[in-house]
Amino acid sequence: MLCFKPLLTASSLAVLFHASAISAEEPVEIIVISATNSAQNWLQSPASIDISWPEQSGLLFDSAQLLQGIPGLQADSRANFAQDTRLSVRGFGSRSPFGIRGIYLQQDGIPLSAPDGQGQLASVLLDNVQSLEVLRGPLAVLYGNGAGAVISLNSRQYSQNELTTRAALSEQHQQQQLNLALVSDQQSLQLAAKQFKTKGYRPHSRAAKDQLQFNWQRRLTDSLQFNLRYDWTYDPYLQDPLSLSPEQWRQDPRQTIAAATLFDTEKTVKQRQTSISLTDDGTNPFQLALWQGERDINQRLPFPGSAVTSAGGEVLLNRQYHGLKGQYQLTLHNNVNAVIGGSAVRTDDRRFGFINDFGQRGELRRDENNQASNIDGFIRLNYQASADINWHGGWRYTDLTYQITDYYIQGENPDDSGTRNYYQQAFAVGVNWQLSSQLAWFASAGKGFETPTLAELAYSPNGGGINLQLAASTNQQWETGLKWQNNQQRASFSLFNIDTDNEIIAQNSDGGRTSFANASKTSRVGLELQWHYQLSAQWRSELSGHILRAEFDDGVRAGMQLPGVAASELNWQWHFTPLLTVPLHVTLQSHYRSKVYTTDDNSDAAPAAIHFSASVHSQQRYQHWQFSQWLSLNNITDKAYVGAVVVNQANGRSFEPAAGREFAAGIAVSYRW
Repeated sequence: MLCFKPLLTASSLAVLFHASAISAEEPVEIIVISATNSAQNWLQSPASIDISWPEQSGLLFDSAQLLQGIPGLQADSRANFAQDTRLSVRGFGSRSPFGIRGIYLQQDGIPLSAPDGQGQLASVLLDNVQSLEVLRGPLAVLYGNGAGAVISLNSRQYSQNELTTRAALSEQHQQQQLNLALVSDQQSLQLAAKQFKTKGYRPHSRAAKDQLQFNWQRRLTDSLQFNLRYDWTYDPYLQDPLSLSPEQWRQDPRQTIAAATLFDTEKTVKQRQTSISLTDDGTNPFQLALWQGERDINQRLPFPGSAVTSAGGEVLLNRQYHGLKGQYQLTLHNNVNAVIGGSAVRTDDRRFGFINDFGQRGELRRDENNQASNIDGFIRLNYQASADINWHGGWRYTDLTYQITDYYIQGENPDDSGTRNYYQQAFAVGVNWQLSSQLAWFASAGKGFETPTLAELAYSPNGGGINLQLAASTNQQWETGLKWQNNQQRASFSLFNIDTDNEIIAQNSDGGRTSFANASKTSRVGLELQWHYQLSAQWRSELSGHILRAEFDDGVRAGMQLPGVAASELNWQWHFTPLLTVPLHVTLQSHYRSKVYTTDDNSDAAPAAIHFSASVHSQQRYQHWQFSQWLSLNNITDKAYVGAVVVNQANGRSFEPAAGREFAAGIAVSYRW
């Protein structure tokens, strides 16, 4: 039975405070795209989907800052820049030891997820995100491999020429940013550059990031638009203070264990990507997109990795990737539309592993080439059965091939070469019934899949080479809910159920190698709620939360909770403008998260926590000039809590401490013409 106690406990708290950035004002009509792969009114969409418009003020360095407050989405900041933000939606992605998996990521329609389902948001220039959509539920599976949910980022668009400079500073962080936009009737050119540095919250946690984004849009005809975007990211140093054991965290959450400095744990990343797209929004809309990129990673781990059978303690990886996708929408009947499309994506990884000789590169321990390629085809149908009832359904087929070529075969070290093909299908159907002009009921059901990643295929539990027996997990899910919207309020409620077969779990870790296996069955049942209320011109409230029961269904783990998944979360924000004649905005927020288990056997858990934050933002305009200032205070009570967990960590170091109380300030100056 679902437990409401954590949610009620958080709701009873009287003092509610906010995070460092306030949300932009919502438009009257909310249009979403990712639910049906075409533009649609939010109230009429047959899925759980939320859209957010982040305000571009404040220190923005973690994707969790953009994603907090989305119901069903657990965004855990590790406060560790060498590790990606930990994201989980309805339990999907909760088991990822690094990066993001189980969630499909895209920006401006260009995938940020690799063919094997692994993705990351660390290379995204977060300050240039104008809006984001989060699609949950069965219709998400139509995006293919590992699409337990979909996060779609949309880059900032400008309506006039603008030059903006921003600077922000806190006790640990500092950042500078420059934006230039040149806009005419037929085209726009945008350039953004950002530099971020931090001395970190803990010893050995310094980090630096440089980013550049160029975007050129050209309107070729009234309906046809061409877009060229180039993204460049360079992280010269991302020190890793490492996670702590529960005992170490309770003793001193700000400490760093000796292995971090002994082996100089650190990561360096460089990524560049070019993408082009051609979009027609006329009578028969279509989109064609191509992208190509390269990503280099050098990472030192907290052990030497000396054994011949080890993969080493230093990783050197070069990834080259490219892809093509297209879709075309046509009208089959007056009230039936279809979208057909496909994609072809490929990644090539050249991977080396070396002994970590106390921070110095030692002998070779890994030398291989990993390739992942997939070809997808899909069809979606939209049927307007009546003025009030809309059906949407689709089917997707995926042909995915992994090929690993091992060049390091010596003595006891086996040949880890091998090839594996996965042929998978996903399908879903949903309905929306508009009960009135302000209220709608929706329901959907579907079946999706998630293949192992290349990293999970690398080693078999018996100590041999590639694990060719590792199967894809499949899920069957349904959801139903209500949506309501008027001029002052917007709310949604959803109930869902997810059953999975062949869940992929970590089997064992030995000598620097982690092997994976398929569990039997898991189940998840939960509910989500979100409510936005514009009380007056001065007051606005936003409430969101979820309750989730996620557990193993059979075997020795039957009845155990899935690790990494919070049973409940609650976010509550208040936005206040004290005087309408004075451009001053105050935002307060509280965030509650229940305890989170760290292992399959539920032997330990990060304790439940609630923390508070507040910010003040002001803005002035004079002719072509605009001046902005902001102040923020995060974690007001200096609460010591666990920001994120590392699931099934063999060494027991499963806690990533959250940041303590932090004061920050920033300014921005814009000139528009």
